[in-house]
Amino acid sequence: MSRPLDEVADAGKEAELDRMILAAALVATLLPGAALVFALRIRSPLLAVALLPTSSAGVLLAVATAAAPLGLSFSPALVGAVVGILLLVGVLRRLRSGLRWPTAKAHSFAPIAVGALGVLGGALLATRMWLRGFGGLDRVAQEHDMITHLLVVSYIERSGEAAPWLIRPIDLLTGDPVTFYPAGGHLAPALLSALGVGPVAALNATTVIYFAVCWVLSVAVLTAVVARRLSAGSGTAWLAAGVASLIAPALYRPGVHLMHDGGIYSGAVALCLAPSLIAALLLAADEPRARTAVGLGIGAGGILAIHPSSVATVAVTVAVWLVGDLLARNGGRRFLRTVPTLVGSGFVAAALAVPLLIQGSSSAGSTGSFDTGLSGLPLGDAIGSAIGLIYGGYLDPPRAIGLAGLTLLYLYGLIAVVRVGSGLGVVFAWAAWTLLTVSTMLAPGQGPARWVTGLFYNDMPRIWSHVSLFVPTLAALGVVLTVTAVVRALRGRFRSPLPTSFRAWPLASVLVLIAMAVLLAVPVQRAVSTNTGAVSARYATPDFVRIGPDDLAAVEFLRDRVAPGERVLNSANDGSTLLYVDAGIPIVNATTLGTGAAPYTFELMRSFDRYPEDPQIRQMLRELDVGWVYVDAEAPGIGATGAPEGWANPSVRFTTAPGLVDLDRKNLPGLTPAFRSGTVTVYRLDLNAIGPPA
Repeated sequence: MSRPLDEVADAGKEAELDRMILAAALVATLLPGAALVFALRIRSPLLAVALLPTSSAGVLLAVATAAAPLGLSFSPALVGAVVGILLLVGVLRRLRSGLRWPTAKAHSFAPIAVGALGVLGGALLATRMWLRGFGGLDRVAQEHDMITHLLVVSYIERSGEAAPWLIRPIDLLTGDPVTFYPAGGHLAPALLSALGVGPVAALNATTVIYFAVCWVLSVAVLTAVVARRLSAGSGTAWLAAGVASLIAPALYRPGVHLMHDGGIYSGAVALCLAPSLIAALLLAADEPRARTAVGLGIGAGGILAIHPSSVATVAVTVAVWLVGDLLARNGGRRFLRTVPTLVGSGFVAAALAVPLLIQGSSSAGSTGSFDTGLSGLPLGDAIGSAIGLIYGGYLDPPRAIGLAGLTLLYLYGLIAVVRVGSGLGVVFAWAAWTLLTVSTMLAPGQGPARWVTGLFYNDMPRIWSHVSLFVPTLAALGVVLTVTAVVRALRGRFRSPLPTSFRAWPLASVLVLIAMAVLLAVPVQRAVSTNTGAVSARYATPDFVRIGPDDLAAVEFLRDRVAPGERVLNSANDGSTLLYVDAGIPIVNATTLGTGAAPYTFELMRSFDRYPEDPQIRQMLRELDVGWVYVDAEAPGIGATGAPEGWANPSVRFTTAPGLVDLDRKNLPGLTPAFRSGTVTVYRLDLNAIGPPA
């Protein structure tokens, strides 16, 4: 049965609006970095592209940090002014030195065209995958951690406060106390939201840009760097970058897995951007100048602001990579040229991230000692899971399905790179993270590896995701190195008077294009379909509902009824957080289990229904000016491990807060139902009728 014309028209308008929002998200996510690169006059096109994603985050961090003490709001106008200044600096520097275009090197057009087609195709494929999984940019995420991400984006937009020491406030009305939360990945969506898009659509749009466009771009530039390390030529680099870009959307990790199994947005963004920053750092020897160190340092500060664990991702990878490069010819000379620029970039990154490091130091101990509660796997299972592209997690608990074809391809690529004998850095990096993954699977949070894995909460999916950072590169090199070897063999057997470059690269490009078509038709398309379903299970067709139509109706009911200064008592494990996100209504709880920094958060969830006989509860209600109570009788279950002061039973799934259960039957004084829709009830609380003051 066909859809009515008005539904088709509405769907078309929604799709058009989504495309416009995505375009704006692309600008917000990459333009600040592009302006910085332009101002610094980075000459290497590959280095410039590699710096774009993380340096954008670094520029936004710098603006947010400088704005707070100056009393300025973090806003599109302020960021636009800074970007304009950077562009003006770039123009003036070019005018001063004379407008000289870089000398073009002679390259065959065919590999450039195929490589560019692969990068564009991979980005479009990944974008389409995420959009289909979302079912529209206006869909609210249902996973647990997305509660925090939406609240942070909304708070930055509404308050104009984005400096590290101001994020994340427990009391959304007063802005304190503040418990540290890395918000580097929330700055771009906050800017987009402030343009009228709204927090939900803005965060979804930047999620697509980070996990589709930036992920593919990061993989492409890292692959190009590896090809250059192999002395394989620019043609090979372009072709390999194109193949890797088409493979990238097929991988379950890092983006899809971390978003599916908890909404681990910040960690996933940092991992998706890490390959580009790693590539940029490895290119330091090609342009060893102070301005390069500044660009690299701002990029490093940016990714650190997105998630502090990225310091381990980047530092471990670059360190072992450089060791691998030492085995290559002239590796020692390259190493010596690289180190000064890296040291300089480290100082720049540290200066930019000082407020972030100070604010986050208080949570470092709890992060490293986090107990996942998981037991180890058998050795064979751990090795097979780490090396093989197994899905695992909530999508595949027994770890029984995976990408066998792509696993064989990338392992073949690994062997091909080893046989070349130079550029072993990528092999060393892959091996290091594979060993760390196996160690975590065998004994989570134990042994010497815990000094690294502790930065990732000893969480297996986060550590496991690092292996996937190198898979597209290795798989692509397996394809392209084989094709170029075949072309060389054919060229040697069938000689011709035609120029070598004319014969070789078009043939190699055609063969690689055929290989890309085969990959796209079979393993990549199947994997993308699985990934789309996984994303859809948290957005378009969710397996569980935390925020649904009943919550939307409750928000509309309260939108104009909450008086200035009033708060709504809630449990953040349900859709009540949408009150602040969508309408700016202050809520008591912005974290699902409360926080020890503000004990009233969990005390009210635990004991609100005891206010008739508990004067301390009545005092809390009056001090917070609680005028409304929001309850969802069927909130989804979450683990209660780590609840402050152990107030929630960790052996039982936490759903509706115990102090908010069965309020209708308890006949509490001053509490009357004011709105009901499905399982959601909003109560009016008369503070004058709850009992005498404490």
